[in-house]
Amino acid sequence: MGPIAVPLYDRLKKPIRKYDFFFLIEQIVDATQKLQKNALPWNKVVWDLRHAYINETTKEVQLIYLPLEDVSVQVNIIEFLESIVYSASPVDERDCDFVSRFVYYLKSLSNYDPEKIEAYIAREDRSIVNTIKKHTTGGSGFMTDKRKDYYDHYGNRASNDDATDLLSESDELTGLLRDDEATGLLADDSDEATGLLNDGDEATGLLNDDDEATGLLAEESVHYPTLYRVLTEEHISINKPVFRLGKERSYVDYFVTNNNAVSRGHADIITRGNRYFVRDLNSKNKTFINGQAIPAQYECEIFDGNRLTLGNEEFIFNT
Repeated sequence: MGPIAVPLYDRLKKPIRKYDFFFLIEQIVDATQKLQKNALPWNKVVWDLRHAYINETTKEVQLIYLPLEDVSVQVNIIEFLESIVYSASPVDERDCDFVSRFVYYLKSLSNYDPEKIEAYIAREDRSIVNTIKKHTTGGSGFMTDKRKDYYDHYGNRASNDDATDLLSESDELTGLLRDDEATGLLADDSDEATGLLNDGDEATGLLNDDDEATGLLAEESVHYPTLYRVLTEEHISINKPVFRLGKERSYVDYFVTNNNAVSRGHADIITRGNRYFVRDLNSKNKTFINGQAIPAQYECEIFDGNRLTLGNEEFIFNT
């Protein structure tokens, strides 16, 4: 039996810790660096959350590579990373702003630069980059869904619940692409031996990386706001740091029905601590706070009781 792998699209429906989030992003960055090093084009990777996979035991990301496909279209890896960002919902822990910080960093880049993004991740948590660069998992082709067998094979004979032990220093480093890879999957060269959850927490991923030894969650929490849609009298719960509104069902967190004045991805509501902001996403009919149009791609603070209007669709903002 092969390792447990699920589409990233499904994994991101569950809350994610800061460590796991950046561990995921760094693996994608590292994969593109290896493709670049081996003179392999990025556009032969299937950049789609439904066709990228993650092993929930080892946290390894697997991407489908189609070497024989004649693909001329240019890819935008920034957009792929943004699709991860907008799908991610962080758990309650001390630092809940990591998603919103990262999305604004991505917006500051004029093009995809793996070295710059990796440097950003290192500033957030140096151990993530060190772990991925230092160790290779899956390189031998060994496959299992049993954690004990996994650690035994890769030289870690320690107790299975000692999640902070790293793999043996003698593990051979291999390249990203394996010559015998028949499935077209890119095996990432990282193992998250420092970030694996204990067995009881594996399904939810709710523990903070710093609290893993004690199993305690951080006490601080973020208070998310709500929206009241005037037309339908609907109450909408904002449940993530960057919450997108628009009319494209597959691209947003709240789908605005029956209104052609609303753009596909119209506006983001950003929660940062106990402050809240709205950012217009270059919408066709603009975004308004209390009747005043806000500049596109500019973060404008919004307060309890303010009227938020997308085109001509009105909402009341409540904290």
